Amino acid sequence: MTSILTPAESTLMILALYAFAGVFGMVGMILKKPGIRLAAASVATVGFIVQTAILFMGFHAQTAGGLSVGAYLQMLAWFMMLCGIVLWVVIHQEIPLLFGALLSLLLYGLSAGSLESVVQLPSSLHAPFYALHVGALYTSLALIAISFVAGVLFLYLDGRIKKKKPIPAFIADIPALNILDRINAIGTVAGFPLFTTGIVCGLFYAGPVYGSVLTGDPKEFLSLFIWGLFGYLFASRVSRGWYGRKPARIMVCIFLLCLASIVVVNFFMQSHHAFVRV
Repeated sequence: MTSILTPAESTLMILALYAFAGVFGMVGMILKKPGIRLAAASVATVGFIVQTAILFMGFHAQTAGGLSVGAYLQMLAWFMMLCGIVLWVVIHQEIPLLFGALLSLLLYGLSAGSLESVVQLPSSLHAPFYALHVGALYTSLALIAISFVAGVLFLYLDGRIKKKKPIPAFIADIPALNILDRINAIGTVAGFPLFTTGIVCGLFYAGPVYGSVLTGDPKEFLSLFIWGLFGYLFASRVSRGWYGRKPARIMVCIFLLCLASIVVVNFFMQSHHAFVRV
């Protein structure tokens, strides 16, 4: 089935829905209005449903020769929203979904200028593997991103409480520390196995595709370093019962490393994963 919308039109439509959800979600938090937050979360869910329908209608298939950089960013936004909705259901808090809407809004804004920049894929790269590799990593990245926001808020709120400073009115309605820590914990416990699956798939299929399991690609070494740090956090959460500031700090570091991997390696370095060949 072919999409009746152009990439630019669909991008604008989804961007508007996520903008409404993200902005009004924050307004609901500032004004301490649960009804506004719930309405914003509902709009975010509608945006996710519409984006899902557009994906199934073959939107990204319109670009010949591979997927555009914009398509990759928009797919990451889709996984971000999926994780936000799941967390909303699991912890009965709409805040993770509103976080996801804001992050997806940013991704959609960045994608608008790169819908025509095609990333060529090796012909030997099979679709089922690629779907598993990208799907697992994108789900993990989405969980890391939402946990990052929760971690930053946890550190800020915890710091003000310990120093006995008043909480600013514009964030007075954010979830309690235990909820923010739970979001971080879920992101860790669910995200690490997914990240591991994505890494293993990438290494397993690198041989037949590129001729070697480890090719010296900067993305490989940075990803393995992130995997090691993520594994340390996962093991400490599960076996040592970690909670609070330390896991929040580590999750912030993991997110920043992932961001460096995506932005620096994919856009500015010579890599198999580069969006722009240098």
